[in-house]
Amino acid sequence: MKELIILIVMMFPEYGRYPDSIEVNGLHGKPLSFTTVERCADHVNENFDALKDFAMSVYPDAVTIKRIVCVEKNKQGITGA
Repeated sequence: MKELIILIVMMFPEYGRYPDSIEVNGLHGKPLSFTTVERCADHVNENFDALKDFAMSVYPDAVTIKRIVCVEKNKQGITGA
């Protein structure tokens, strides 16, 4: 069974900054994952402001969020979904 998590990619004033993204795989100390892209996308849409605030708190020097995507997590890391 695939496991999807949220990945937030940030935009910085300088080109080529790395790392430039945050894996969101927990919420309030509990795992946060999804079995379908639709459920993940629904969560992102319902919690966009909270996700944006979280990302900006991790990277306060970022300009804004570049994109929020749902990605498949596997044993080797994450892959696009």
